[in-house]
Amino acid sequence: MDSSTNTASAAKPSPQVIIKRVKKGGHEGGHHGGAWKVAYADFITAMMALFLVLWLVAVMSIDGKKAIAEYFRSYTIFKGTEAGGGKGISVMMGNPVKLDKEPGDIKNTGTESAKIVVELGRIIEAQLGELKDNLLIFTTNEGVRIEMVDRENKTMFELGRANLLMNGRKVLTVLASTFKDQQYTIHIEGHTDSVKYPQEDYTNWELAADRANAARRELIRNGLDPRRITRVTSFADTALLNPDRPLDPSNRRVSILIETEKKSELPEEGGGPTRNQQPQGLLGKPSQ
Repeated sequence: MDSSTNTASAAKPSPQVIIKRVKKGGHEGGHHGGAWKVAYADFITAMMALFLVLWLVAVMSIDGKKAIAEYFRSYTIFKGTEAGGGKGISVMMGNPVKLDKEPGDIKNTGTESAKIVVELGRIIEAQLGELKDNLLIFTTNEGVRIEMVDRENKTMFELGRANLLMNGRKVLTVLASTFKDQQYTIHIEGHTDSVKYPQEDYTNWELAADRANAARRELIRNGLDPRRITRVTSFADTALLNPDRPLDPSNRRVSILIETEKKSELPEEGGGPTRNQQPQGLLGKPSQ
């Protein structure tokens, strides 16, 4: 019995052990890997986005292109807000005054316009935080332009009238205290949206002029030297801030231009020429 068992065990072959060695090359998985698919998908997505942008640019109006270009040229001088037309006070540049990463740090601060922008930013942030959406600051070849604009939920003037509301008085009070120790001349402009008046004897021209003069009186009432204001101009709805939306509240605004490039001696009391000036004739020659 034992001998037969031993014979059967000897006849049964032992299991064969197979060891498979997998060589790993430079590309994991060889041609069967999926990493290239992810890269290819990213490439196709980027190309699709590029052609979509090109198509949008091709069909966009000139005014729309200008608005987008202005948006990306703009930035905010306050931390945590969006650039351009977003929240906060926006500084839109003619001659660039660039910001560093830290709020309030502006390069090229040696220029007078840049100094005024920095100072305005600090004062408005501290005193007009809730009204930052209503203020835009531009630098131009003439100086610094401050736009005091209406928003849907925050207006500066009574609708359709030249009566300053509390928000407008507060903004002008702070601006007057900022301007009064400077020596630059000031130009005030009145602008409206394109809503038309039903009567012919009072139009957007009169409304814009009345609002600009109301701002002038409020600045003077809060300490600004009246001799500093050299021009008060009405533009009605001929220079819209948002031309694609002529009825937008932001088109209703008062612009205050601080003419840093035209610093001059203040005129004498009474509005006459200064001691160092001669009256000019029609052709620019001293009148006889």
